[in-house]
Amino acid sequence: MATIYEYKGVSYELPDGLSNDAALSKIKASLGGAEAQPVAQPVSQPTAQPTAEAPKERGIVDEIKRQLGLAARGVVTGVSAPANIVTDFLSGAANVGANIIGSEKRVPYLSKEQSKGLTQLGVPEPETGVERAAQVGMQALTSAGGMAAAAPKSIFGADLARQLPSATVAPMAAQPVAEITKEVTGSDLAATIAALGVSGAVGKFTGDVAGRIATGKQPTTTMADVQQKATRAYTKVSDQGIELSGQNATSLVDKVKARLDASDYIPENAAPVAKVLKKYESILERGNITFDNVEQMRRLANNLKSNPDKNIRRLANEMVSSIDDHISILSPKDVVSGAGGIDVAVKTIMDARKDFRNLSRASTLQNVLDIAETKALNPTASESELIRQGFITLAANKNKMNLFSKDEQNAIKAVVKGSSLDSLLTLMAKFNPQRSQIMAGGAFAGSIAKPEIAIPIAAAGFGADKLQALLRRQSAEKAMSGLLTETTPGPQPSYYTRGLLSTMMNPPQQ
Repeated sequence: MATIYEYKGVSYELPDGLSNDAALSKIKASLGGAEAQPVAQPVSQPTAQPTAEAPKERGIVDEIKRQLGLAARGVVTGVSAPANIVTDFLSGAANVGANIIGSEKRVPYLSKEQSKGLTQLGVPEPETGVERAAQVGMQALTSAGGMAAAAPKSIFGADLARQLPSATVAPMAAQPVAEITKEVTGSDLAATIAALGVSGAVGKFTGDVAGRIATGKQPTTTMADVQQKATRAYTKVSDQGIELSGQNATSLVDKVKARLDASDYIPENAAPVAKVLKKYESILERGNITFDNVEQMRRLANNLKSNPDKNIRRLANEMVSSIDDHISILSPKDVVSGAGGIDVAVKTIMDARKDFRNLSRASTLQNVLDIAETKALNPTASESELIRQGFITLAANKNKMNLFSKDEQNAIKAVVKGSSLDSLLTLMAKFNPQRSQIMAGGAFAGSIAKPEIAIPIAAAGFGADKLQALLRRQSAEKAMSGLLTETTPGPQPSYYTRGLLSTMMNPPQQ
């Protein structure tokens, strides 16, 4: 090994182990005779300044060992993260209390003691920003997986396809944000706040993306699909020779009449409805009735929906809904078995009942989407607003809401409530010149007097109106598809909160 010495601004490389005097002698000897003569001014002794050696590059084997050690550190700290966050909170509270009373005793933080212990055991520590981000990601994945395994029926064990990516990626994104914030501000508090803010947003985004990837593109079910399935169900039941008992058929017609009476039906003012009811009576005289007869009864009522009289159309909706509601709750005791016997009848009815029920729900939803009449009464309203009004009417009808499950009812109410931007967009959309002649005239006059103000306001109003329509339409279509197929999901955990919690349990490393 050699040591570097500096003399009169020049560096000299000499063997290790020389004293300063010996080193000076060798340097002067190397300079020749002129430099060896003593000078009048005293010469300070050169100070040996050994240079730092460059760190050795690790070999492949050493690097593999290091990465395995980092992974082990991540697993250990991840498994203990739920316990650490609790004990660290208690330690912090105890230390605050000790500080208040003037005590110098401090309770150590378990997470810090654990990290020191792992280092003392020879477990490597992350050195670069990439390694630190990977470390907190490993910790977060391990802690999320551990909690899911420990409590599979809790919120931590639900929807892992979304939850695990959200919990893993959020702390990884928070790590570099915390480092940059600390470097710029010098404040640990600012770094923590920035990290938590980013982790929530990243957690939500990651959870949503993971959910879309996991579920894939779902086919959209339409009203026509539901009606076709119900028609096939009617045909299958009819082909089996299964019939509605005379008693149940009478109950069906009685329910239709009761529904009409509750809807202020007056025979003198609704002759087409009275005519259909007489046909129902003639069908009942046959005793047991086939499902072809049931389909005929429904078709007669459905044809009244095209009547030019608004009152007839309203009553026709009630008649169709009443028939669908009755058929959707049929049980084997309500029917007479056909040639296949009672076992075949039971299986056929139970298989068909879901399609009958979906048809009943589809009829209710069809009324929501049938906005032509409402549009005629309120021509300035947008299509999205009219559909939303239909959902409001549905949500207010307890009898119709009973057709839907709790999750489905929440989906309907969510459409009514609108998105978080709905209130703001409603206010801005009022400035859309398309909404009213007054606004259009005002926009035109303003564009002449103050074009730099009027034109941007009108454009913003137009854009807000179209954006609100798009969001409402998407919300309604999503709800419709779930309602028609009975696949409306239950309440989902907040992935914003999940990302936040994951970063709190696995905070950025300094």
